[in-house]
This record gives sequence, structure tokens and C-alpha cells, in this order.
Amino acid sequence: MKVIQSASFTYDQPVTLNLIYRFYKKVQSCQSNVLLCKNGLYSQGKTLTALVSFFLLLKKGDPYLLIAEGEDANKDLQALSRLFGGTYEEEGVFA
Repeated sequence: MKVIQSASFTYDQPVTLNLIYRFYKKVQSCQSNVLLCKNGLYSQGKTLTALVSFFLLLKKGDPYLLIAEGEDANKDLQALSRLFGGTYEEEGVFA
């Protein structure tokens, strides 16, 4: 069964390159397809250059989504959400 889940975040403080790299390494171990979304623009989570570009374009207060698609979407999204200091709340589950 394919599951799609998302968690929303607000860009309150700058994300460091160290945090982006840790996020990238964590995404590499995920079984799910991971995307970041802002205003309808999507960025692949498994590409380091795409991640850096995504976070460079964010301004303070901008909302964005972290989306996981796959059988382990829930588990992967929980682990990735902790990296940003947020708590994961299930927003959408589609089977």
C-alpha cells in the first residue's frame, strides 16, 4: 500500500548547511520518496543541491511542506521532522 503524508513547517530561523547535510543523509536512508514544497514548487529531498537551493529561497516566516510517499512514510516523516526541531502531526494520509 502506498501512503502519502505531509508535515508543515514555518521557516523561523536560518537552516545551516550542517543541518541540510544531516537532513540529506537521513533522507538517503529513507525508503520513502521525500519532497519539500513551497507555493506549489517541489524539490527532491534526495538531491543535496536541490535541498540547498530550496532553503536558500526561503524567507523568514515562509511556510513549507515536507512530504513523504511510500510504505514507511509515517516513520520517515517522524524522523525527518525531528531534525527541524518540530513535532510531527499527521496531516494527510492517502492510500
